[in-house]
Amino acid sequence: MKKIICLFTFLVVEIIFAQEKTFIPEGQIALDRTTYFEFVQKKRPKTQLFLPDGKEMPLKKLDSLNKTIHDQPFTTLFYADTIQNKASLVLKYLSKEDVKLRNEQFRKQQKDFEKNRRKLIGSTLTELSLTDMEGKTYTLEDLKGKAIFLNFWFTQCKPCIEEMPDLNKLKEKYKDQNIVFFAVTYNEKKLITEFLKRTELELTIIPNDRKTIDQFHINFYPTNILIDPNGKILFINELLGGNGLKEIKKLLQKMFPE
Repeated sequence: MKKIICLFTFLVVEIIFAQEKTFIPEGQIALDRTTYFEFVQKKRPKTQLFLPDGKEMPLKKLDSLNKTIHDQPFTTLFYADTIQNKASLVLKYLSKEDVKLRNEQFRKQQKDFEKNRRKLIGSTLTELSLTDMEGKTYTLEDLKGKAIFLNFWFTQCKPCIEEMPDLNKLKEKYKDQNIVFFAVTYNEKKLITEFLKRTELELTIIPNDRKTIDQFHINFYPTNILIDPNGKILFINELLGGNGLKEIKKLLQKMFPE
């Protein structure tokens, strides 16, 4: 499942695990996952890694720790001092109660996602406004008569990044057809500019757009949506069913037969 989706954020982590740690360097405060990764990408701070008991470990060992302590559920806490440009990652073991609450929260988000997905599929858009990296705005009126592909992503989402080559190929294949491809994210323009220096994404990028993310009730990434030229939502990928590109390709083949 980790290869399929990125959960936007576990609220349970922010609510339960933001307690003080005596070994955290002075001046560092707790951050949520999104804020932390945006800070790291922008500032590249000096980062320390702490085990649950406060023992410091080399940051390069984080991946190996993820593999070796899987028998004991844990989460990661995020701390940073934006003035001194320093950050800390703290591993925290989860109790049975912690795991239960986390799982309950995840199941609720799954249920809400599927409920909204089913409600949206078959409905017709009445509003859409997207502003790209250059400040150009696309409204539903501007896109009238065009099919619309929406990809929801963010810069720290590994599955999102892994599917980008396929997205680029899809856009290239249908570049002469009556369809537009947008990549919508909550990340800010500056962060995306840095991201694009090392990763190719040929879709029209829509930065800092929480409004559209909320409009489609997006909580899991990547999410891919296909809308027909009449504004009808044809497809939204299922949470645990992959990114849906296989199904979208079939729909596009019917929409634009060779």
